[in-house]
Amino acid sequence: MNDRTVVFLGPSLSHAEAQRILPGAICLPPAAMGDVLGASLTYRPHAIGLVDGTFLSNMSVFHKELLYAMDQGAWVLGSSSMGALRAAECSEYGMIGVGQIFDEIRTGQIEDDDEVALTHASSDEDFRPLSDAFVTIRATLNAAEKIDLLSKAEVEKLLAAQKLRWFPDRRLSAVVEDASKLGMDPIQLAGLKQFFRESLVDPKREDAIALLTRIKQLPKGPFPEEDRPVTVMSGVFVTTLARDVIVETPDKMKVTFDRIRRHAALHDPDFADDMRETKRRVVLAAVSGWLGGAPTENEVTDAKRRLLELLVVDEEDFDEWIKSADLQPSDAEQLIATDALLYRLENCWLGRSKMGEITTPYLNLLRLQGRYTTMKAAAALQQTASQGVLLEPHPNPQVLISSLLALGTWKLPTDLNRYLEEFELGSFAEFLEDVTVSVKAHHALFGVGLVDADNAITVSETQEPMMSRGR
Repeated sequence: MNDRTVVFLGPSLSHAEAQRILPGAICLPPAAMGDVLGASLTYRPHAIGLVDGTFLSNMSVFHKELLYAMDQGAWVLGSSSMGALRAAECSEYGMIGVGQIFDEIRTGQIEDDDEVALTHASSDEDFRPLSDAFVTIRATLNAAEKIDLLSKAEVEKLLAAQKLRWFPDRRLSAVVEDASKLGMDPIQLAGLKQFFRESLVDPKREDAIALLTRIKQLPKGPFPEEDRPVTVMSGVFVTTLARDVIVETPDKMKVTFDRIRRHAALHDPDFADDMRETKRRVVLAAVSGWLGGAPTENEVTDAKRRLLELLVVDEEDFDEWIKSADLQPSDAEQLIATDALLYRLENCWLGRSKMGEITTPYLNLLRLQGRYTTMKAAAALQQTASQGVLLEPHPNPQVLISSLLALGTWKLPTDLNRYLEEFELGSFAEFLEDVTVSVKAHHALFGVGLVDADNAITVSETQEPMMSRGR
């Protein structure tokens, strides 16, 4: 959580005006379903202001997105248009409604969603309104009545005529047409046109400004934990979190989580294997949880350490990694917990107790991957080649391991003993025997392999180097 503010708006108030009122605000286009989740993930904002949203060309902002953002610690406010509608629906859960339109929706004075709806141009034209919202038409006509430009009866008739129009066809210019049909004289029509040009009343704009002002008055800290709604993870919302969250690349291109996966299906040669591994992890983590319950604090600590080692990331940089991976802190915690469950199952229940029986399942995996025969041939070649090499005196463990590292096929783990235990490679002495075979074989096959800067070690060959067999 930080002090950033994200505001979704467009036709109600321009981005330039919004940033003049609230400098530093991150102004985004009218929100569609998934946008609030994406902003929560990308920016981890202190506050989210929802002013405008889409509803025809895209699915509208999902209520649970707003609840989830509050659950993550963001202040969430709504006004003017879609924001006023959602605030009226979610105010009892902590969303803050701002402005006249919100009040009128909440109190039932506005009953129809279409009264705040309008059409607008694209971002290239700064979301310029192409029609007038019914709330704007009503407020402007009421103002005209106050200066006796229209009678109350005339206002009611003109509003009724606009109400019959589909919302994209509602315009103040159409109001003039309706007034003409009602028999209004030319002088009154001219006065009405002038009033619309010079004295337009725009409650959506006013409410958007009020929302930005209200954000300035928010407490510095996150939305209080005691006031946060508990997000019930329904099937639909779990699917939304998994698939439909919109994330951004560093150059501001947008994509959903599921689009990333679908791209990989067509362009990543490892996709099929990775999907099988993904399903395996899901099943094994579930089984581990069923058998042993949630991971312990120590198991989680160890899992996080393994993750940091895998990522080559320091503890202080972990938050930045979480952000770059498009994870919420709670999602990162779940990732670590899942790894802890997998580790428990694989290394406690399916590991040492099986006394090496993991060999068969591993080789079966290679068989299914089509890599068994290649691995068998390589192992057999090394075993055979190593038998023709004698090291005198026998190098110490450090030399052997350094020689293995020099081959570039293996990376030294942070904790070698834990590595041997995790991957069931036996004792340290057994591991050194494997390393010795590899070092001898590389000398026999390629004429290289032993690294020792301090001691002269004589390599005695009991047969000719097997250069021809190393390809």
